Amino acid sequence: MNQPLITIITPCYNSQEYLRETINSVLKQTYRNFEWILVNDGSSDKTEDIILGIEDDRIKYLYQENKGQCAASNLGLSHSKGQFIKFLDSDDLLNATHLENLVKCIVDDETLVSCAWGKFYNDDVDTFRLFPEKVSRNLNSLEWIKTSISQRYDMMAAWIWLIPKPIIYKSGMWDETLTLNNDFDFSIRLLINSKNVVFCSNAILMYRELTQSLSKSASYAAFCSAVKSNLIGVENILRLSSDLSTKQLCADRLQDWVYQCYPKYIDLVLILETKIQSLGGSKIKIEGGNLFKLCALIFGWKFAARLRFLLNTKS
Repeated sequence: MNQPLITIITPCYNSQEYLRETINSVLKQTYRNFEWILVNDGSSDKTEDIILGIEDDRIKYLYQENKGQCAASNLGLSHSKGQFIKFLDSDDLLNATHLENLVKCIVDDETLVSCAWGKFYNDDVDTFRLFPEKVSRNLNSLEWIKTSISQRYDMMAAWIWLIPKPIIYKSGMWDETLTLNNDFDFSIRLLINSKNVVFCSNAILMYRELTQSLSKSASYAAFCSAVKSNLIGVENILRLSSDLSTKQLCADRLQDWVYQCYPKYIDLVLILETKIQSLGGSKIKIEGGNLFKLCALIFGWKFAARLRFLLNTKS
């Protein structure tokens, strides 16, 4: 266990703009015993040329017709030989000692290791800032889940984890029917099939912030995926613990997705609201600027949300 083989898995789709930087950050790792599986998910740009141009025998290149990130991740898993799995997006960066420090934190094959992370903007690494969370510490898996979702806007991306292979075997592969928010379902399954999470403060992932407004960029199918992922994740959490505090946290998480879906996708709102009521309801408020909050206070949040949606549609 002193020098375990780590498999890094990176799905790539039209990744030519940032992939070289990601490659450089991985090949500069001080920890050398890794294999890196890059899965080209049917890219139409120069992603394949960039990957095939890497001269390093630790690199494995796989190609599939475009099936999405989940299918690409599963293909990578099916070819992995490592004792531990590390997912990495094709536009993010690792600090040079990332893998070395993760390995130092390994406890056993029932414990996840989480990394520190932060964001940088406008492709400028100098803007990078760490994003401390309440879960930036050692916790048992249930407390990690509850602490994370108590933050309202939690980060459960798969790249947080160094995952022992036995946990993958128990939790299962990625759900290939999911697109948006698929990490939530996957990470919850990892957590409920592990005992503890060890936090590694010196393993840092630099997340490239490229996200557009969700309401403008995501399709109905994507929102359906997010709702499905959250409902599955909530059911799995409740199998682990169904006490009042856990139900409240789950209801609050689903309520935030009500606010994301309304007023564009009323059918999804109704599904979420039914589940929220079965959990005892949620009292968290919709977020917005001072004028929006005033409008919501006077006319109700749904009127305010419809007005904001109409104004954003025209802009």
